[in-house]
Amino acid sequence: MGFAVSKSGSTRVSIIAITAALYAVGKWATAYIRTPWGVGELLVGVFFPAFMAVVCETMPVAIGAGLGTFIGDFLVSTSPALSLVAGVPANFLAFLLFGWFVKKYKTWPSFVAATVAFVTLGNLIAAVMVYLFAFRLIGVVIPSSAILGLTVFWNTTSIPAVIIAVPLLLRAVRPLYGRVRVLQFFPSWSTVGLRSKLLALGFAMAFVLFGAVIFFVSPDSVATEPGIGYFLLAAAIVVVFGPFVDVISGTKGIAKAAGP
Repeated sequence: MGFAVSKSGSTRVSIIAITAALYAVGKWATAYIRTPWGVGELLVGVFFPAFMAVVCETMPVAIGAGLGTFIGDFLVSTSPALSLVAGVPANFLAFLLFGWFVKKYKTWPSFVAATVAFVTLGNLIAAVMVYLFAFRLIGVVIPSSAILGLTVFWNTTSIPAVIIAVPLLLRAVRPLYGRVRVLQFFPSWSTVGLRSKLLALGFAMAFVLFGAVIFFVSPDSVATEPGIGYFLLAAAIVVVFGPFVDVISGTKGIAKAAGP
């Protein structure tokens, strides 16, 4: 079952449009929960472009992620200029690298590694750009410590969402694989041996370590965070679900990819 990866422009446009629409709605749904720094909001809907990056051609998804974050920011009255310099490039680069990585290394540990590494990278890029341009574009002054603070805040809300929601979405769309042209790839996370579980756990612990280091080494960065309890909850979710979500995703026995 499967088909060659479509190179048609219409399929790519469809992927861009679907990714952008899903991400914009996801951002809008939680936009009322703002960060403590007066700029940015809760970031849960990032699991939509992450899911698309797993099952669709990478470049259109990256473009859709950048477009979706801009539309979502526009819907919630975030400065379009700030979105263009912070959210758009951060999301484009993060999901370009994420999509490339999960397709090149088609294992469950690689998905966990890509989530921790590239979502963190995107959040860090966005935080740096917000710090550099927030005052010039919207007149909001934020301290340099907010760079790490925003990164931890966004990581705490986005990485657990990706770890849990993407496998569940894969299970939900499994009957459509091979029938819907935009679903061009499907992972085969069938290796559930001890080595794979330990690798996934190790990458999950990297998420915990990154946050813990900031909490203890640079407490000023997270002084305005909602609290260490939220981070501990997110860390528990990532560590508990990280090694085992290949089981609930329903991907065992599925072809690794529809394309090359």
